[in-house]
Amino acid sequence: MLRIIQVVENLDKGAVENWLVNVFIESRKTRPEWEWTFYCILGKEGRLDEKVKEAGGKIIHSPYWINQKYHFLKHLRHTLKTGQYDVIHSHHDYLSGFYLLASANLAFKKRILHIHNTDKALPVGSATLQKRLLPLFRKLAIHFSDLIVGISNDTLKEFVQDTRFRKKKTTVLYYGIDLSSFANKINSDTLRKEWGIPGNAKVLLYVGRMTPLKNPVFVVDILKELVKLRQDAYVVFVGKGEKEEEVIQRYTEANLANKVYMAGWRNDIATVMKAADVFVFPRVEYPKEGLGLVVVEAQAAGLPVVISRGIVEDAIEIKEMAHFVSLNNNADTWARTIDDVLNASAVVTREEAYARMQLSRFSLEKGAHSLITLYETE
Repeated sequence: MLRIIQVVENLDKGAVENWLVNVFIESRKTRPEWEWTFYCILGKEGRLDEKVKEAGGKIIHSPYWINQKYHFLKHLRHTLKTGQYDVIHSHHDYLSGFYLLASANLAFKKRILHIHNTDKALPVGSATLQKRLLPLFRKLAIHFSDLIVGISNDTLKEFVQDTRFRKKKTTVLYYGIDLSSFANKINSDTLRKEWGIPGNAKVLLYVGRMTPLKNPVFVVDILKELVKLRQDAYVVFVGKGEKEEEVIQRYTEANLANKVYMAGWRNDIATVMKAADVFVFPRVEYPKEGLGLVVVEAQAAGLPVVISRGIVEDAIEIKEMAHFVSLNNNADTWARTIDDVLNASAVVTREEAYARMQLSRFSLEKGAHSLITLYETE
């Protein structure tokens, strides 16, 4: 039996936490005796809490905010000390250095530092302070970990840069995703009616946070060029964020309001993807996306993906469906690429794409097996 503590943000909408909860539940099929505890640093309940409890997991909500540094670390260290855990698995990239500091001189079989992003960020509220603290937190994270895990080769390489850390044990662990919802047949006309989009339209889909790194405003620029080539093009945005107002302003100024639907956040991503015709993700090219779960999901939906070089190669399982376009190219080049994709016959059917993804490294079963192996390997 193993006792494992996962240090996470909180069990809510985050991609990391959703992946982790799914593989936890899947792991119960083969390792039901293992004890999993989720230490949530935000100290508030999330929508996945009940799901974890029903599966036999334990949840500890930190009573202190992370800016209460002394009290936060003292509580975390007390939790680690009294819990007698075999494995501590921290999921906060650079900030994990702060959490793992609490494990100093405590006995663990394994301390795992998990890197999920290439973004260099700390919640300190100052760019200058962040620049000063990043190297320190990175050193702490590496020093107090026995194993460094990346969600892609690029993510791992970006974090472990120095030659002096090459002797540290490292590995890549791909997300195991519950793809079962992508097997469902849908009536796309029903959803398109909700969006106010004609049934015979060609729908471009963007899914993700609307932030500068994700580059959603550029999707409107692409649409502006695409409608010059074909009038049946529409865009659906799923997500919210600081760039949302700029997206609205951009398509309003371009007189494209009747061509865009803002869906906000939705829980039926598989259905939305299967109702679209092409997935568009012009993520900035540096830093790169850690992996790009939405790109993996789009492939499971049988959706061609037109993406920037900000998406790592590891995210592509079905190469015939992926079309990389550099952001050095303008919106017209992107539009022409999308037009070519829409005009071409499907090289992979949706049914075949789903079947291939279910057998891939991203399947939930393989993802859970990989995580179990990670914990059990000396």
